[in-house]
Amino acid sequence: MSIGSVTPSCCRPSRTSSTLSGATDCGSIGCAASLTMGQLRIQSGRATLEGSELNGASALPRSLLDGVERRLAAMLNVASLRHRSSGRSVPSFDGEALVDSTYRLIAENYRRAGSSAYKDRSRENWRWQSLQPQISAGNRSPEVIVERAIAAACSRLGRTDWANQVPVASGLVAGTRDNRRAIDLVRRRGERHFEFIELKIASDTPLYAAAEVLAYGCLWLIAREDKPARKCTLLDAERLDLRVLAPIGYYAGYALRSIEDAFDAGARALGNRHKTELSFAFEILDPRICADEIPHDRILLDLLDHPASAVAVTPE
Repeated sequence: MSIGSVTPSCCRPSRTSSTLSGATDCGSIGCAASLTMGQLRIQSGRATLEGSELNGASALPRSLLDGVERRLAAMLNVASLRHRSSGRSVPSFDGEALVDSTYRLIAENYRRAGSSAYKDRSRENWRWQSLQPQISAGNRSPEVIVERAIAAACSRLGRTDWANQVPVASGLVAGTRDNRRAIDLVRRRGERHFEFIELKIASDTPLYAAAEVLAYGCLWLIAREDKPARKCTLLDAERLDLRVLAPIGYYAGYALRSIEDAFDAGARALGNRHKTELSFAFEILDPRICADEIPHDRILLDLLDHPASAVAVTPE
């Protein structure tokens, strides 16, 4: 799923990217005093919203992820997270600073957009457990086909440990850009232990996918600290694993180990500060799972049980 503007998976022929797009400083989510514009720290000396400068209290965020892609690209010294060359040779970077900056930017967008007032507007955000197996006849996106096949298999077998297309920001910002923002796959690994999975087969880059699932982890932390009134199992979790799941060929030529190590260190440090467990990893989608030939239900789900580490088997 793209980081910026989002269209429903079932309505697009392929899953192409949009915009993640700046940075900030903040304290707790509910504390407006600790999230002031004066605390914004941007590497370039300015924050941007879809290419527009942020001057004082001007333009409100149109998405909770406004500024994220641009901020991370600047911190990683790459032109774009989505460019195929990005991540093939990544200079050493401070993962803790990168993850913390991402969280603080999203938290600042949440505060400036007044999103707390709308946290009960949609009952769909962070829903558990719901399966969305439907797919339009003309949708040939391999990611969508595989994702919906997993949902359909779970539905037919009565499995309740998987969900797909889990909304995370519907109704929280004026406009519709975040209304269809959703996590591809969520898996329950234990009573209070979940995985957020960004499924990739042929779109974007490993670096962009890592940024996507990291952003969802940040949104989860924010929602966890400013919960809606209704009971929400996902927000009561105490451990969250952020995962990119893709075929081995998707990762070829990328500096996976350095990216994974930095993102994981940053996620763990951020989790510690928020009294929860976070982790990050790249994992391999079993080669027997492909859009052209989906395995039978039980086999399909069994193949997803213990995905191999992409770092362990992919040479850089």
